[in-house]
Amino acid sequence: MSAPKDTERTERTERDEPWLDANGRPMRRLELHVTYTCPERCLFCSEEHRMQAYRRFPVTWGRVARVLREQASRGVTNVHFTGGEPTIHKRFVQILALSKKLGMRTSVGTIGTMLSRPEFSQQALPLLDEALYSLHGPDAETHDAMAGRAGSFAQVTRAIAMGAAYARANTPPGRRDVHGVFVNTVITRRNVEKLPQTAALADSLGAKLIVVSNLTPEGSGLDTYADLAVSLEDLARILPTVPAAAPNATLRFFGTPMCSLGDQWALSNDLHWDPRVTVEWQTRPGVVAFDGIYSWAPNRKRVHADACQRCSRRTLCAGVFYRYPELWPVDALKPFDEGESA
Repeated sequence: MSAPKDTERTERTERDEPWLDANGRPMRRLELHVTYTCPERCLFCSEEHRMQAYRRFPVTWGRVARVLREQASRGVTNVHFTGGEPTIHKRFVQILALSKKLGMRTSVGTIGTMLSRPEFSQQALPLLDEALYSLHGPDAETHDAMAGRAGSFAQVTRAIAMGAAYARANTPPGRRDVHGVFVNTVITRRNVEKLPQTAALADSLGAKLIVVSNLTPEGSGLDTYADLAVSLEDLARILPTVPAAAPNATLRFFGTPMCSLGDQWALSNDLHWDPRVTVEWQTRPGVVAFDGIYSWAPNRKRVHADACQRCSRRTLCAGVFYRYPELWPVDALKPFDEGESA
């Protein structure tokens, strides 16, 4: 690979014009990769291959600041920081401060590495509108095995509790939380049976939103997919029971066909997904570029099986991950009848 080189795209010639889809819907969300390292070794990490490829290319303050200013000028109003583990970027708090100065709503996806530390949290939480904490089991044995590091469960639950305490202490009565405490849990064969208990723990810790993410065939998740992917039968058996376990939180299910949710199909994240631009290192012929990938629908790596063609919700649901029908039958898909109201 050659040295990093920032490239411009032809779409950026009119910098003050927002990106619009075919229906005139504007792109308002930026997902920005600010690190390519992480202290955890999650069995399912979708970013593992990219971290290996780009670990030696730092995401500098200058690059981050340029992207934030450029995206703000195009009408982006929400920025989500990801990685790797984004909070270990040495200028993470300054990145948050610039984002707020540009008028953006801020969020981060984290395993709690730095947000479990009181001094860091005191600086970061006032600048974070939302934090999506990774919690992959209801106990240390389950979560730590998934995260690949002893002590990970204690770390992330401490961070969640600190975030919830900050929100309670600083949110005026009757107002929207100043800091949204959200939880993401990735499900595999090794933790799916405990999913209701995981959701109950997240709810008890103060999570307002719980995202249940089906294993994605990408990075380590692709390497381990045949061993770890949850069967459609088990998804249909377990997922509809989860909302009752977390009565105080909003549930969203990512990467699962709607029919696996049964009567809870309206909780599919396919219905609540926003268009986004993801800025990250990319390899092109002769160059490594820090540039954007534009997504208008939640159909990445997902396909419709033959059974989906007769489903009344096929235009709303992105189907199954492509790797699943390559490995196993999809007989457990239960298409909604054409006569059912969507």
